[in-house]
Amino acid sequence: MLKQIWTDDDYVYAATTSGLNIIDLDSGLLYARATYLEGLNSVWSDDEIIYLATTDSGIKVIDKTCISGSTVSPYELSICLIDYLNVPDLLSNEVRYIHGNGQHLAICTASGINYWSPDIYHGRLKCYISTAHKVFITSTGKIYYTTWSGVGDVWKINIKQTNGLDWSEPDNYYQTGTFLINTGVTINDIFVTEGTSETGASNTIFVATSSGVFLIDEETDDGETYYVE
Repeated sequence: MLKQIWTDDDYVYAATTSGLNIIDLDSGLLYARATYLEGLNSVWSDDEIIYLATTDSGIKVIDKTCISGSTVSPYELSICLIDYLNVPDLLSNEVRYIHGNGQHLAICTASGINYWSPDIYHGRLKCYISTAHKVFITSTGKIYYTTWSGVGDVWKINIKQTNGLDWSEPDNYYQTGTFLINTGVTINDIFVTEGTSETGASNTIFVATSSGVFLIDEETDDGETYYVE
């Protein structure tokens, strides 16, 4: 089962319940695979490394120099899987989602959110919240993460700057059941474009839900709705 994809100039990386599929971008055909029978939840890559969110072993990585194969005979690359981060550097070895941007890495686990950067000790910035599901981080280190509450069936998009140590509460949030996002919908994913608000002073949040796509201008707190028929 497909869980998430990430794309660079050459390949599509597909995280699945049986491992990683690497698909040739031009042909759309399988080029290589890395079998991981315990399953992967998420994938992200920079110019050199593929980061994989596992269901039970934290984050594993594959160096892109290890990618080899062909669309005629895809190679098995499981030997290239290397442990990268796990407990105690992560809050949990069950990693639900991972997203990066430059030197920033945001990690959503079953026990909360971890923020990692080469300039900061792994465990320094973290947020204990077991209801987090998806995460997105900007080039400035601003983190957006979704949470769900069974009380009232409320989903939230929480926003946190990584330049502070107090992670007890988000700096801001948007939730379902408001004029911006309808009641009763599920937030499936989020994406953020930087400097695209009304005057360019803030960001725009794209919210993929069970009832369509909602756009939120962080600067004005205005929104637009695109429904699925």
